[in-house]
Amino acid sequence: MIADSTLENLCRRVQASVERVVEVKGFSCSVEDGKLTLRGQVATRDDALLCAVVARSVPGGESVVNEITVVG
Repeated sequence: MIADSTLENLCRRVQASVERVVEVKGFSCSVEDGKLTLRGQVATRDDALLCAVVARSVPGGESVVNEITVVG
């Protein structure tokens, strides 16, 4: 099992990477059994897809569940 601090660090790295390229309101990340779940709101579908692409590029997660919603 991975330590909680390692999982928190993974989420911080994912959030920092995502927020460098996409403006996400209310961004949150959680990890369970190696699965990253992303939540928040973006302006376009492309931005939502980009969040998942960026999250997959961060080492440490096995898969990404994208629950980012499009508003506006």
